[in-house]
Amino acid sequence: MFLVLLIPILFYLIETLDEKYPVREVETFLYLPSGTFLKGAALGYDEMLADLLWIKAVGYFGGHSRTDRNYTWLAHLLDAVTTLDPLYQYPYEFGGVVLAAEVGDVDKSIALLKKGMKNVSRDDPRYWYFPFFLAYDYMYHKNDYLTAAHYLEQATKFPQSPSYLPQLVARLYANADSPEVAVAFLQEMIKSTKKQALKERLIERLHQVIHRANLKLLNQGLDAFYLKFQYYPTALETLVKSGIIPGIPIDPRGGKYYISMDHKTVTNTIPEADLRVHINEKKQPSADDVPLPMRVPEQN
Repeated sequence: MFLVLLIPILFYLIETLDEKYPVREVETFLYLPSGTFLKGAALGYDEMLADLLWIKAVGYFGGHSRTDRNYTWLAHLLDAVTTLDPLYQYPYEFGGVVLAAEVGDVDKSIALLKKGMKNVSRDDPRYWYFPFFLAYDYMYHKNDYLTAAHYLEQATKFPQSPSYLPQLVARLYANADSPEVAVAFLQEMIKSTKKQALKERLIERLHQVIHRANLKLLNQGLDAFYLKFQYYPTALETLVKSGIIPGIPIDPRGGKYYISMDHKTVTNTIPEADLRVHINEKKQPSADDVPLPMRVPEQN
């Protein structure tokens, strides 16, 4: 009972300090215990305390976003909220976005999103946002396209996720120099989808990725031939005759592969589609992209 009484005292002190001192003069969350300690102290009032801290976290972020943009205690607040109520989805999502985009702490953003993936029910209609935002963190902030593709592939498994995600997954795998993985992923998606329009787009993307894999194979063969014979052949058939490659692959798009002597590379009669992932730096996820619903108390 004594520990339960500490909860209103804690918030009274926070409110008093907020009123008495400006934000820049004192950080009222310096003495806020960890979520693990608070969970033990709440004695069954975990969700209520989580709601109160969630309100404080949103207010803290809003206050500093209008003043000094110093969010020193935001990650600590969000960790406490999600430890007290690990099933509540929105604090993870909000924190996952703002910690990376606004605070600049990508590692804490990733840690919070992974915590959400572990704790929140996979039946939650917004669960797919966790792997989606993780993919963005790895793609945009860490330039790790392979890890980004792994997480984005997880997001595609949820029916609420956008229909364009499979094509983006293929782009990421291709960007990560893993066209073989992209081919396997797209083939599985084509078999599983029932939407004809989406299936046609996926088939087109599959053909582009296969073409990219063919180019990779042929150019590796061309380099191997040069290392062995110290000159570039004028025809791909020479690579086959020398045993460097087993055969000339077929372009599913209908083009023909040939050696460009000007650039000493293998190219195609059909221009290559751009499979790079283009990031609009002016439009990153921000706090405005995440709704902040308040939990409605249950009626007795």
